[in-house]
Amino acid sequence: MTKLANYLENKIWYMLLFTVAVIPLEQEFTSFCVAMTFIGAVIVAHVKGLPQQENVLKPWQQGAFYLLLLISVGSVYFSLDRFLSFWNLIYVVGQYAALFFVLLRYGRSSEQDRAHLTACEAEPLTQSEAWKNADVKQRLALVWQRFGTLPRPLQLISAFLGVSLLVSAIGIAQKIFGVTAEGIWVDPAQFPDLKVRVFSTLVNPNILAGYLVLVVAYSTAFFNQTKAYKKWRLTFLITGLLAAVCLLYTYSRGNWVACAVMLLAFCVLFCRKAFIPVLGGGAAALALGGQAVLQRLESIRGGYGGDTSIALRMAYLKSTKWIIEEFPLGVGWYGYRFVYPTYNFYLADKNVIMYHCHNIFLNIWAELGAHGLLIFLVIWFGIFLPAGWKLAYHGRSLWLKAMGRGYVLATVGIIIGGLTDHVYFNTQMGLLFWTLGGLTLLCAGINKCSDEE
Repeated sequence: MTKLANYLENKIWYMLLFTVAVIPLEQEFTSFCVAMTFIGAVIVAHVKGLPQQENVLKPWQQGAFYLLLLISVGSVYFSLDRFLSFWNLIYVVGQYAALFFVLLRYGRSSEQDRAHLTACEAEPLTQSEAWKNADVKQRLALVWQRFGTLPRPLQLISAFLGVSLLVSAIGIAQKIFGVTAEGIWVDPAQFPDLKVRVFSTLVNPNILAGYLVLVVAYSTAFFNQTKAYKKWRLTFLITGLLAAVCLLYTYSRGNWVACAVMLLAFCVLFCRKAFIPVLGGGAAALALGGQAVLQRLESIRGGYGGDTSIALRMAYLKSTKWIIEEFPLGVGWYGYRFVYPTYNFYLADKNVIMYHCHNIFLNIWAELGAHGLLIFLVIWFGIFLPAGWKLAYHGRSLWLKAMGRGYVLATVGIIIGGLTDHVYFNTQMGLLFWTLGGLTLLCAGINKCSDEE
């Protein structure tokens, strides 16, 4: 067992890095990776003890996480189908907790924290003698070696953004070649010019759009912080533009609005001279999207054909209001789908399963009660966001500021998009939510260490 623990101790970081990278690609495979990484970490902790490092969370913060977990477990009692709610809790929350556990313990390296090396602040690899004299295989090895010298949170966010290039490219290819997901996301009667809504590697166009909003947030933040490093800035620009084009072709109106508000927040909070480029980008998106985009935008204010999806969302909100009033302690984790048919006064087909109410805050309130929503907000706005806000303005290096600004922008996008849709019911998106929050805490800890030096 000791030999196995020694072997795993050197591999867990790479397992974690790989797991974060594959989150948006395939849900079941991601679940397998999370499980294997967590099991490896547990074996190492059992044989060799936990890694010696400063606690990322203060005692009251740890208490908030444990309290939310306790409320989630206890809520199963109020579900109309306790068996399914319990097993969904084990499957979903188990993954969140497992990945968060490994992330907080292996997401930092004290040596790298002290060194404060970044891709932007180190000597460009392409200008080194080793690079000039190397062949293709050797250059790949040098790139991987340089990548390994980066602080671990920066490696993780690089994996997140790097994989987004593939996700965005697949979505754009779906638009070009006309993949329609069997037509279930297109309503030709309401939007005759809308033929294809892309979904890439994620479940549906709205979930993909929520993911792309996160990509645009971090790409924008890193683009803003790499002004003196043209090659890196170009890389982040390409990443953000590809994500934005793919987001356009999801035709997800709520996430269009979320992205627009997020970019305007970026202008107000961090870079006021970006107003004109942002407005220019919006105009370019309208020109690229054509009549289909205009129809979707017009439908937001109810001016195009009486869009049924907007009416449906309003019906969800009314039903959820009644559910909250009659179940003040909540209907249990994953319990919304079981209680909704009783309050379904809109859909003619009572057999349609409704997993959530298309509003992240009301959905948590309905399932976990007001106390569950309160603790969730304490974690999000009382732990995650303050760490990101401090980094955004007082980060001790470019990448720490970029991580903070990325999280602040992502939070804006999640809030605005969450008012009309709840894409974080999806396990992959939920994993990203907790991963990005955990990374923000890790970066805040690194920043604190540098403040004390």
